[in-house]
Amino acid sequence: MVRRVCFFVMPFRSELNFFYLYLKKYLEDKHGLEVRRGDTSILTKTLMDKIETEIQSADLIIGDVTHSNPNVFYELGIARANRKPIVFMIQEEPEQAPVDLRQFEFIRYDLSKDHDLLQKLDNAIRNLLGEGYRALFNTSLALLQEFNGETGSAVVPAEFEEFQARVMRGERLEGIPPAEKHLALEEFLLPKIIGDATDMATIRKIEKWLSGRDQQAQAGKPGNP
Repeated sequence: MVRRVCFFVMPFRSELNFFYLYLKKYLEDKHGLEVRRGDTSILTKTLMDKIETEIQSADLIIGDVTHSNPNVFYELGIARANRKPIVFMIQEEPEQAPVDLRQFEFIRYDLSKDHDLLQKLDNAIRNLLGEGYRALFNTSLALLQEFNGETGSAVVPAEFEEFQARVMRGERLEGIPPAEKHLALEEFLLPKIIGDATDMATIRKIEKWLSGRDQQAQAGKPGNP
């Protein structure tokens, strides 16, 4: 199962360590992200090489530019060069950030106001990763249309916002199957696109339809009679 990776770019300061661990748990529980930092795992290469690799493989970067740390600016430069979506955070006033960064939108946070910070983070993450959910939504609509056509059903799709919320819950619990595992992805997506998720008759029909597709795929594999 695939989980989206969020890489934190922030100063290695003792007073920020607990803050990072708090946000790490929240983002993993709330958004199903795999959250990493430069010191997350055992080094098998130089630290900067490892950080560059982590940034290149991440789906989202969160950059804390509090205290104007040069290493943070360097790592954010790598993220920008790799066209990674970045959420910028700062404790000071955004006007205190370097001139080159002031064009970006910042989340200004106060460690004593965690609810406000988490709300802003939620909105930023949904907006930045929304394109991925939109692509899954379009795939699911096509799958539902196929289901309706083959079973003579007229199941109405869910609105995008409801679909996204369902996928995010599933992402937290089990992760999203990779695109190359077509049947697993269909089994994950189809129940989440139907408008009425409490309609057990439709759920059972979907399960039967998906089971039939699985049997067809197994029969089509080399070596099967």
